[in-house]
Amino acid sequence: MARYYFDIHDGAQSVRDDDGAEFDSPEAAVQAAARSAAEIGTNRLGRGDTRDVVIEVRDERGQRVCTVKASMEIEWHVSRPQGPHPWSA
Repeated sequence: MARYYFDIHDGAQSVRDDDGAEFDSPEAAVQAAARSAAEIGTNRLGRGDTRDVVIEVRDERGQRVCTVKASMEIEWHVSRPQGPHPWSA
């Protein structure tokens, strides 16, 4: 098992992962990063935030393994509804 780190960037701020998590393979770490990016994006969408979520995956040596990017773009084709955001709880 190897340790991988997920640094999260959203344009406004960056959060460096100093703890990391162990995975059986680089592929497993990348899959976990993709699930995390999707979950973060889904939570933001509930607040009307459609900024990209970027997760840089690093290995134990600090080498970048990959970058996972989750993007959400909403293009309205009618007048945007007013009032509370439709996805907010």
